[in-house]
Amino acid sequence: MTDLFQASAPLARGATLGDQVTEVLRHNVVSGAWPVGSMLPSETTLAQDLEVSRTVVREAVSRLKAEGMLSSQQGRGAFVSSDRPQMGFAIDKQDVESLRKLSHILELRMGMEIEAAAFAAERATDAHRAEIQAAADMFDNAETGASGVSEGVEADLRFHRAVSDATGNDYYLGLFNYLGASLRETMLAGRLKAVERGGNSRDAVAEHHDIAAAIVAGDSDLARDRMRLHLQLSGQRLLGNLRQIKAGDA
Repeated sequence: MTDLFQASAPLARGATLGDQVTEVLRHNVVSGAWPVGSMLPSETTLAQDLEVSRTVVREAVSRLKAEGMLSSQQGRGAFVSSDRPQMGFAIDKQDVESLRKLSHILELRMGMEIEAAAFAAERATDAHRAEIQAAADMFDNAETGASGVSEGVEADLRFHRAVSDATGNDYYLGLFNYLGASLRETMLAGRLKAVERGGNSRDAVAEHHDIAAAIVAGDSDLARDRMRLHLQLSGQRLLGNLRQIKAGDA
């Protein structure tokens, strides 16, 4: 990693890559390296400097937007709006590790993404539809077994991000990026346990294609229903796998 990582504050044990990048960006704001009103380096530049994917950078920026430290200006990029967190809403790592709280987070996700699918069906451009279909195909083509778990999770997140983007509402996209960053490590753990148990992602793949077909067809009611069913089933699968992990640790 680069000097940006080395210059940031010490990280908690078990910090994910997303946690590390978020802390780096936060440190640069709080330290004054990026003063209030200044524009951040581009997403591509940050990804190259930190040697991470643009997705990780995008989600770290979304976290700091949720904290009130960054804001976006259409067509220009991200700007520093405050050198201190203005916390009104946050999901902590400990929340995701609690099955009860995780189930509540998944309920929040349902409330947001079900309507996002309906809006996407009504508002998606040709480019949005192409990205949604490409993301569904990427999930379909992800390698099976443990070697493909990370690829599968990224494809999963890409699909749901594409649906949120197709709403044309930046707040939907920002909230999804925040939730996705919070849930990524939990999703990875759940998928690995599913592979250990002999499971696969075929059901989720089919559900994604069903949602994509409804959005491409412009059927908002069907898109809403299919997203609801998918999130109910995927939530059950995730919580079931995590219960197996906790049972094994007991």
